[in-house]
Amino acid sequence: MQGNEPVIKERLQRLIEGIKKANWEDCDPEYMARLAEERINELQKRGVYCVDRFVQKLLERVGDKESYLDILMEGRFAVILARNKFPQIYIEYAEGCPDLKANWNKRMVYFEVTRKRPSEDNELFSQPGGHFTKHARIENIISKIQEKRGQLQSGEVNIVVIWSDAIAWHQSALGKAFGYIKQEICDDPTRYKDLSAILFTNSGGVSPERLTPFQLFKNDKASNPLGTRLASKLNRLYEKNPKQLKREFEELAAALKQLKLKKN
Repeated sequence: MQGNEPVIKERLQRLIEGIKKANWEDCDPEYMARLAEERINELQKRGVYCVDRFVQKLLERVGDKESYLDILMEGRFAVILARNKFPQIYIEYAEGCPDLKANWNKRMVYFEVTRKRPSEDNELFSQPGGHFTKHARIENIISKIQEKRGQLQSGEVNIVVIWSDAIAWHQSALGKAFGYIKQEICDDPTRYKDLSAILFTNSGGVSPERLTPFQLFKNDKASNPLGTRLASKLNRLYEKNPKQLKREFEELAAALKQLKLKKN
């Protein structure tokens, strides 16, 4: 079932009240409450299954800001899958399983979403003039993946989503990260046999060139590797409509150009 609507409504109201009482540091409670309501409403509108369980999970974490945001990120990714036409999406559907599953080409694909918290990002990326990967810290990505191995489904397509709203991946840094992960897999392919791919976000934002926040790493040694069509689909995931994003970039560029002309 997609979720018991009266139960969702009652839990959402309690969640909103809990957020307003939580007094999280550096957060506007009114904004956070509105964000939760909008996300849950969109999940329902788009027919995502088990939304009642998702809201319950948020309720259980509302006393801990970072833990709460970890779960909320799962809802954000579920919305992205729905906007990108993945059918039959399930969120928080069972204990000890990946966070999400969705139908693709008549079979289930499993997604485990892990959010990098700001403190972790600060350890990984800090150089003047931009954010670059410190090679030694890429090991933390492997640790994240290994933490999730027990929740991956044996013999299925499993994708770990590593999400950050703070990291800006530069292509050279991303290449090093991919190379490091590939070597780890080559050294011990059995350990990573259930990992089909990793999706990295590019600081939760987009670039004018790609118009997408995701970068895909494929594990070709997985017991069930990604097919070509699914890999292409994941490489083209978007959060906002690409035409809208392109228009926003063009408008921003024009505004900056006008500002520069006025200063001159």
